[in-house]
Amino acid sequence: MADALKEKVKQLGLDLGADLIGVASAKVLNEAVTSPHRPEDLLPSAASIVVVALHIPDASLEAQRREISNFSYNMFGYTHLNREMDSIAYRITRFLENAGYESLPIPGRGSHYWETKKYHGPFSFRHAAVAAGLAAFGWSGLALTPQFGPRQRFITVITTAPLEPDAALAGNPCLQCFDCIKSCPAGAITKKPWNCKLGGKTHTYGTVEGDRCWWVAKGLTTRAWPNAPFNPQVDVPKPEPMTAAAKFKALWEDRDARLRCSEHEEGNYGATLCGRCMIFCKAGRRSMHRRLANGCAEAPAE
Repeated sequence: MADALKEKVKQLGLDLGADLIGVASAKVLNEAVTSPHRPEDLLPSAASIVVVALHIPDASLEAQRREISNFSYNMFGYTHLNREMDSIAYRITRFLENAGYESLPIPGRGSHYWETKKYHGPFSFRHAAVAAGLAAFGWSGLALTPQFGPRQRFITVITTAPLEPDAALAGNPCLQCFDCIKSCPAGAITKKPWNCKLGGKTHTYGTVEGDRCWWVAKGLTTRAWPNAPFNPQVDVPKPEPMTAAAKFKALWEDRDARLRCSEHEEGNYGATLCGRCMIFCKAGRRSMHRRLANGCAEAPAE
C-alpha cells in the first residue's frame, strides 16, 4: 500500500509539472540536521519528505553569464518558479491529507523572522534533495542533479505518510574543479571542507562564509557583475552590529534605488543579485549542452 501511495504521489507531482520528484526518510534528516530545522521539529510524527524540483531555464542564466540581463532569471528562475513550486507542494499536501496523512508544505522562499541562526530557512531543501536521491552536494554546497547540475529549485512536503525512501544518488556531478570558488566575487566559498552525514554516508563540500555571500547576493555591493548593466551601483557600508533595524536600513534605504524600485514593482525580492556559483558551475553547463545537443542546437561557447 505504501509503495502504491508513493507512486501516486510521484505521478501527481510529474503531472503537475515537476521536473524531478523523490522521497527522503524523515529519520535520516532528523539525525543529520540540528534543531529546530529537523522534520520532527516541524511535524512531530513526520515519516517522509517529498522533494520536488523545477528546472531554471538555461537561457535565463546564460543571459546573466553574457552580462545582458538578469530580468528573466529574477522572474522565471525565482519569483514565478516559487509560485509554481508552492502550487505543486500544496496539491501534493492536499492529496496526502485526503489519503489520511498529516502533511506540511514548506514554502519555496523565505525564513522564520524569529530564527536566531543566520541564513537558515525552516528546513533545508538541499539536504532533503540529497537524502531523496535526487542530488549530491557540489563543492559550492549547492545540490547538483545529473539532469540540471545546480540549475533547479527545490521544495518539500513533510508528511506522516510512511513512503519508501529513494536510494541515494550514485556518483556526483561535481568534479571539484573549484570554478565556484574562482567565480565567487565575495570570496565566500572556501577550500576548507565541511562534512555532513546523511543515512550513514558522509558528504563533503566547501565551507561557505554566509555573511560574505549574503552581502553580494542582496545587491549591497558593486562586486557581483561589474561590467553588466544590471549590477548594483552603490556600495553600502556594512553596519556593526547587523541588527534587524540595520539590515532593514541597508536593504530598503541604502541600496541602489533602481534595484529597490525594480524589486518592489516586479515583486521579485529575494532573487540573488549574484548567482555566479550556479551560473558558472560546469555541471550545470554540461547538462545544458547535453539538452541542446538532443535538440540539434548549437550550444553556447564555454
